[in-house]
Parts: sequence; C-alpha cells; structure tokens
Amino acid sequence: MNSPVPVSVLAGFFLVACVMHGDFAFEESDGRLLLTEGGAPVLVFNYKDIEPPGDREGVARNGYIHPLYDPDGIPLTDDFPPDHPHHRGVFLAWPRIAVLGNQVDVWHLRGIQPAFEEWGPRETAGGSAYFEAGQIWRLDDGRDAARARLRYTVHAFDGIGRAIDIHATVTNLTEEPLTLRGSGAAYGGLNIRMDGERPDVVITTAEGILEGNSNEIDPPSPWADHSSRPADDRPHSGVAIFQHPDNPDFPARNWTLRPYGFLGAAWPGENSHELAPDESLDLRYRLFIHNGTADDANVPERFEAYLREATE
Repeated sequence: MNSPVPVSVLAGFFLVACVMHGDFAFEESDGRLLLTEGGAPVLVFNYKDIEPPGDREGVARNGYIHPLYDPDGIPLTDDFPPDHPHHRGVFLAWPRIAVLGNQVDVWHLRGIQPAFEEWGPRETAGGSAYFEAGQIWRLDDGRDAARARLRYTVHAFDGIGRAIDIHATVTNLTEEPLTLRGSGAAYGGLNIRMDGERPDVVITTAEGILEGNSNEIDPPSPWADHSSRPADDRPHSGVAIFQHPDNPDFPARNWTLRPYGFLGAAWPGENSHELAPDESLDLRYRLFIHNGTADDANVPERFEAYLREATE
C-alpha cells in the first residue's frame, strides 16, 4: 500500500554502513537515492522512472520523494494510490500549463513528463544533509518546456521532529511565455500524497483543526499539517508544510487538504502565473515531519521559529 519500491531494494539500502544517530548517509540503487539518519530511513528520491506496480494503474513518473518516513521510520506517503493514480509522494506539479501552443498537465502527466537531467551538489555535514537534482519538463513531441531545479536540505531529528527545506526553481526554456495555473482553487504547487490507509486523520492549520475537505483558508494560513496513526494501536505522526515568506502571495490562502490523504500548498490557485522566456520562478517551503499531532509537536511554534529564521 505504501510503496512500489521492492522490499529487496530497500533491504539492500540498509546494508550501507551508517554510524551513530544524527549522522546522515546516501545510497543509490536502481534509480533511487535513499537518505538515512543514524541508519534509519528518512526519504527516497526517485530520479528514474517508477512504473506502476502490478496491482495498480498509473503512468510512469520520476523526480519526486517517496517514501517519506516519519521519525520512527514508518512511511507517511503513498504512490499510485487506487483513488488517484497520478498522486506521488512529495511532488511539484501544476495541472494547467500553457506552453508553445499546447495545454499540458504535469499533475496528471498529460502531454508533458519530467525527465531527470543531472545531479547537483550532495553532502552530509554539520548535522544536516543536502542534495540537488535537475529535471527537464519535456513535451510529448520532444521539445523542452521548462527546467526544474530541486534542492533539499534535511536537518537532524531533534527528539520531536525533522525539518526538510525545499527550494524549487522552475525556468521557462522556450522562446514564448509559459503559464502555470491550478485547476480550481486547490490544485498546483507543492503536494504530498499521504498514505490513505493510516487511520484517525487530524488536519490542522493556523486557524485550528479542520473537518472534511478544504480548498481555502480564510484568513490565509501560512502552514497546514496532516497527522494520522500508522495503525490503530500506534500514536500519531505527521507532516506540516510551512510557506516561506518570500513566496509569491505569501501567505497563500489556497490549500489542498483532504482527510483521505492529501496535503498541498496550492498556488497560484485559480489565478495564472506567467514566465517570460528564460524567466525563473523560485518557491521555498519547509516540511516538518514529527511525532504526535500538530498540537503535540508544537507546530505553530515551529512555524514561528522558521519565520524568524527565514527573515533574519
């Protein structure tokens, strides 16, 4: 249910010699980059195409994180979920892209596909890990539409949670304008498909606990959290998305919040964002992966600390 990554592959990853807790290590295998901390899994970045497993439908995809693990090493995310086969772990995507006379969709992977281009720097030092990956968003006719540069800084687990800073840069590679837009208010941007089989979901924003689906928070909330239990007899764990104050329209009011298992910072929502030729868009977020619910993990205080850090 959680991952199409074969158990044998992950088992091979854990043969890597990792030292005491707090130390990070990378290992590559079969188009996947595993990051561990103190020998425990933190995340897997899939940089080559992942095909749907035998019992699921979907289109091959790459350039995303799955699984993302909670502090106890239990997967939080899903891939190729039966209800929405295009959902995939932690991913950056928009369902409406106008480019070179085409209307394409990197959300559902229609008419355009991310293709791994190259690795950037990768290091583990000072209690954190950093890696960078480049990908080309290529139209089905073979033309390159955009380049996405994905940068991840992973901080050490502090006893309650672990922060992952994401800096994404999308650059228009064409000689014409490229337009990004959501589908309705709640789709497009940074997205996390949670494991929908985890029970007792609690969705929290700066305005409190939400019931049911939500596409918009009013007044706008700069963060949102999705927590659940790995099983009925286990305590909650979850992940929050923090918006960076330098992001356009901060704090953006549109969110994709779904109890079935989705957490997304939706931007630009129903509006459009146009990139001129060679123009880039920078988006920054922090993921805070934690034990307990948002209240247990003091997520509001963690966001305030992130805000202070980001504005120093």
